[in-house]
Amino acid sequence: MEIKGVIFDLDGTLIDTTHEIRYIFNQLLESYSLPKRSFDFFKKNIGNGVEDLLQRSLPSGYVKDLSPMLEKVKEIYSENLNKKSRPFDGVTEVIDLLNENEVQMGIITNKIHHLAIRCVDTFFPSYSIITIGAGHLHPRKPSPDSALVLAGEFKTKPPEMLFIGDSSGDIKTAKNAGMVPIGVEWGNGALKELLDAGAQDVFNKPNDLKSYFKSLLIN
Repeated sequence: MEIKGVIFDLDGTLIDTTHEIRYIFNQLLESYSLPKRSFDFFKKNIGNGVEDLLQRSLPSGYVKDLSPMLEKVKEIYSENLNKKSRPFDGVTEVIDLLNENEVQMGIITNKIHHLAIRCVDTFFPSYSIITIGAGHLHPRKPSPDSALVLAGEFKTKPPEMLFIGDSSGDIKTAKNAGMVPIGVEWGNGALKELLDAGAQDVFNKPNDLKSYFKSLLIN
């Protein structure tokens, strides 16, 4: 296929945020005298937005109003953003390859929009990447709306675009938008989950993804 555009998920695909998210949510839980959660818990539950993760983090049967907690965790999130996160090794080289070959790039994430913009500005400041986060005009993944908006921005057809992510939600978004679904395992992705969701290919390391792009771009 000829690649006209690539859309990436953010957390767990381009940047390693699990340690940071664990710290932020455990800070919140500790402030309410609630039990903290493990690294593996967050690794398995990240991906559907801050509200979903908050609900999953709370003890079973917790019935108090979550609105104050949600506002507080957003505040802690904003204060600690990018302090414990970093791009996965090899990811920048993948983006470099796409940039050198003039492939248009976008990011669609369920991270709150203004926080997503800060992450991209921090870790990928020299690239032209259109970023759409949660709460910014369009429904969250797995709705295809944001992906189709980017297809329009790129002036290309969905089947000529790849959507790359580490969760079944990313794969479902790609399929809902009519794009090529690609899974990655180096973040929070699980091979079976990605394949069951319909991933066309799944890559274990960023360098494997880079080799895949080379095979498509360098003829």
